[in-house]
Amino acid sequence: MEYNATITIRAKGDDVDDALVDALRDYHPAVSPSPLAEDAWDAVITFDAETLGQALTTARAIGEHLGGMIGLEVVPTTAWDRRADQDVRSDDDLVGVTDAASRLGVTPQAIRERLATGTLPGRKIGREWVIPARALARR
Repeated sequence: MEYNATITIRAKGDDVDDALVDALRDYHPAVSPSPLAEDAWDAVITFDAETLGQALTTARAIGEHLGGMIGLEVVPTTAWDRRADQDVRSDDDLVGVTDAASRLGVTPQAIRERLATGTLPGRKIGREWVIPARALARR
């Protein structure tokens, strides 16, 4: 079964997001500033596990390897997708890719990559992607 994990890491310095993406590249990561603490980053990864217990153990080991872990959430990818679908259904306060990138302190291309991998909820209206603003507040 496939699981998604959000690992929250406390880290300072330049290019923390790039370092996390590089360290987690085998897990198709999406990295963004975390709302949990100042100088914290959320890394969302995807991996296979037989059980939730195994998924928790795997995610914890990955997070501890990174150092500075202050939070961890693990859910089946199907539940993750349902949550993302609920976020996208709301027409309240939708923002475009450029605005989302500005709010998260990343490039528009990073937002498009997160949308493509499903680690950031969004939908297309015409030819443009929109993202629920509340989905950005959690990151």
